[in-house]
Amino acid sequence: MIKFINILACFLVVLLLFPGILDAAMTSSNYHIWQDALSSGGGEDQSSSNYDLADTIGGIIASHSSSTNNNIGAGFRNSEYSILFLSASQSSVEFGNLSTSATATGAITLNVFTNESAGVSVTYSGSTLTCSACSSVNTITAIGASASGSSAGTSQFGFNAIYSSGTSPVASTISPYNSVGQYAFSSGDEIVNSSNPINETVFDINFIANIDGTESSGIYTTTIVYTATANF
Repeated sequence: MIKFINILACFLVVLLLFPGILDAAMTSSNYHIWQDALSSGGGEDQSSSNYDLADTIGGIIASHSSSTNNNIGAGFRNSEYSILFLSASQSSVEFGNLSTSATATGAITLNVFTNESAGVSVTYSGSTLTCSACSSVNTITAIGASASGSSAGTSQFGFNAIYSSGTSPVASTISPYNSVGQYAFSSGDEIVNSSNPINETVFDINFIANIDGTESSGIYTTTIVYTATANF
């Protein structure tokens, strides 16, 4: 029996159009307000060449429409600053004791949001489960860049990223991580992407770990960092 503990880390990345000024959202365990304002009418002189519009007549952000010469966020005024939000539901996953006859599983959720006009990309980095105190076979084989099903009795470590919830527009998960029952692990891969601003989108990150019985007994750990970057 081998005990595996998977330690996860999540970065919150905030990009500002004007360094030194922070536009923070109000939040608690029961609500999250991305932006608020007390205003009416329009402003910032709709001027060109070839066109730029900053205006407010109330309502929520409905959508972004663009062409070669213009970009408009219909509805309520877009924030003056870029907002890029990424959070994880928990910082660690423990698989417990493993055997060759059963697959160990664990899960977290990732929440992603951005008002960037070109959307967001979420990537991850990290290594497979490793036992630093073991002297012989001390790693679990990473599944790699091609998706694979779980197979008890085979050395395997990987995860998938499955869309859970959100109100359109939302981000999407990327192959090979977007199939239920299929898993992959190749550090540096992109797992979530959108090409436009999105509302808060929730993804289930489902981990699996299997052993083939040749591994040394010990505690196997890894650290995985998920990073959100605005698309430009």
